[in-house]
Amino acid sequence: MKNVTMKTLLLAATLAVSSLAAQAEYEQVNLTVFGMDCAPCAHAIHVSMKGIPGVKTVDVDLNTGLVTIKLAPGNGAAMRQFNQAVEKNGFTHKDATVVARGKLTGTASAPFFEVAGTQDRFALTPDSSPAGVSALLGKTVTITGVLPQAAKGKVADTLRYKTIAEAQ
Repeated sequence: MKNVTMKTLLLAATLAVSSLAAQAEYEQVNLTVFGMDCAPCAHAIHVSMKGIPGVKTVDVDLNTGLVTIKLAPGNGAAMRQFNQAVEKNGFTHKDATVVARGKLTGTASAPFFEVAGTQDRFALTPDSSPAGVSALLGKTVTITGVLPQAAKGKVADTLRYKTIAEAQ
């Protein structure tokens, strides 16, 4: 009986954690880094990004300055961590393209995107023609969009979204 109860508790805990993990997170961040012009520079960025918990893979293209970060499901990585990894190595981060899951809050005229597990909360503006977000308010969504460059030590407060859809 004791074994059955323990197994039931473990199963319930696993399901609870996996359902939280499925609700929100960064899935991919493509960050342009300015000033990275040598192999040791690229290596420093690679090592710094890999040191962020939840980062699965990091690809650094020295020619374009593009750093592609893919994250593991259930990660709690925040945008501030990616920016700090760039800044601590003496470089400047430019716009970042992100694919993330999170909750759509606010109102139809002033929607916000919240990445759970982080303190990241962004006002949303459409990149081109506005999509109807009112039907998605309060739901978990997947967004692809651009976070504009922010001042050193800061994270942009507005996400220009390209696509937004209810998460599966």
